[in-house]
Amino acid sequence: MKKRQAFFDRLLPGFVIGIIFPIIVFYIYYLLKYNEIEFKQYLESLHRYGLLFKIMSLCVLTDLPVFYIFIHFKQYKGARGMVMACFIFAFAVLAYRIIT
Repeated sequence: MKKRQAFFDRLLPGFVIGIIFPIIVFYIYYLLKYNEIEFKQYLESLHRYGLLFKIMSLCVLTDLPVFYIFIHFKQYKGARGMVMACFIFAFAVLAYRIIT
């Protein structure tokens, strides 16, 4: 009989978590530190000073604990999805640096 695969031991849930988690951390950082200005104005000022993707790159580091949780519970395909999401962020930062 085939063993049932755990929900998080798939590529898509790991990928989605890997994309959404840094964005949530970025927004929480905004709420805790700069909530006196509008979010749109905050994003525009980060873009103007060239800090937007630097801060988003740092937010991707928050994927590491989640990645290790996936590895600890032997959810290797989910961890692979997290790595894919990190590569997507890396390519986005690289493209942004080339374009601007």
